[in-house]
Amino acid sequence: MKPIIGLTMYDFDKKLDINNAYLTSIEQAGGIPVCIPNATKENAEALLNIIDGLVLIGGADIDPLLFGEEPHRHIGSVVRKRDDSDILLMNEAYNRQMPILGICRGQQIMNVALGGTIIQDIPSQMENALLHKQSSKRAELAHTVEVATPKFKTIFGEDSFRVNTFHHQSVGQLGKGLVVSAIAKDGIIEGIEHESHPYCVAVQWHPEELAPHGNIHAQRLFESFINACKK
Repeated sequence: MKPIIGLTMYDFDKKLDINNAYLTSIEQAGGIPVCIPNATKENAEALLNIIDGLVLIGGADIDPLLFGEEPHRHIGSVVRKRDDSDILLMNEAYNRQMPILGICRGQQIMNVALGGTIIQDIPSQMENALLHKQSSKRAELAHTVEVATPKFKTIFGEDSFRVNTFHHQSVGQLGKGLVVSAIAKDGIIEGIEHESHPYCVAVQWHPEELAPHGNIHAQRLFESFINACKK
């Protein structure tokens, strides 16, 4: 049986949506994607009962009040309803030891859910930072990430490789139990994992835009996640 994978959704102008690239990447790796609307305490448990793994997708900035800060002058749009839903799903999946994959904002949600903080605007808060928000060509590679843990080395098969990039925020102080798994040459955290959870992994780049175009590192990430969901 193919594992059923739940994916969170964008919430823009009161409309829920998702980039088809996420669905294609899951299908190519051997999973069955199911889109999850904004969850509540009343339905989160029921939603997770029908899936084998959770993907926290990208999207808008996270409300900084969730990690004890006031909004930076360069913060983008926030959707608190979605923040609350994603954190609720993340925590419930984590407590179940369900495989979790975070992508871009999903990495930041994972960190905040576990008590960490966010760098609200890399260009204005980090000296000598690389360009982390490339052009609209989403399948092009932009900068290098360096692998920092055995788990990521097993997943990707290399010590460093290039990725795409579409973010102005990133992980700040790590949440409880999280470790840095990949890092850009300017020090920005590009990958994290939980030290004791069976598969609680996140990346800052967008592998879903690369996997359908044959990028081997993106494909390996989705395959490792789907394999974890089969166990």
